[in-house]
Amino acid sequence: MQEKVLVFDTETTGFRSDDEVLTLAVVNGAGETMVDGMYAPARKAEWPDAERINCISPAMVAGCDPILAHREELERLFNAPDTLLVGYNIEFDIRLLAQSGIRITNPNRHDVMLAFSAFRKVPDARRGGYRWWKLTECADYYRYDWGNTVAHGALADTLATLFCYQKMKEPVYEEQSLFD
Repeated sequence: MQEKVLVFDTETTGFRSDDEVLTLAVVNGAGETMVDGMYAPARKAEWPDAERINCISPAMVAGCDPILAHREELERLFNAPDTLLVGYNIEFDIRLLAQSGIRITNPNRHDVMLAFSAFRKVPDARRGGYRWWKLTECADYYRYDWGNTVAHGALADTLATLFCYQKMKEPVYEEQSLFD
């Protein structure tokens, strides 16, 4: 059976252990949108630091369902057999989804950020290992056209991640990709 690819991204109220998902986008390997949702956080009333980056205000999510209202369908989607989950800094998104009540148990994951870092091989003296590149830097490297979208929107970032993932899978040499 061929593996199904799901690429996803979130925008959140922040990076801490009490932060939550505000938006979630999921596309399949063909770039078709499976989920493009905005959600009201259960615990946070404001998130000024994150709002400056993702431009999602409390007023924008007022009246939206909480993400838990979609838990069953999201967990079924993410945890489906033979599904490869692809993301940019994927463990962050999985952690924030868990903090918002969505459990992803599917271990079949691919982090484009880590793959791109290993490909570029720029040492990170502060953290050790290789430098972690921003999605915009990875997308620029592969000449991604953002069109009329901008980074830091869940769907825009998901489509850019899919593009970078596909570029990295292309043969570098005859019959070899960066993932071989």
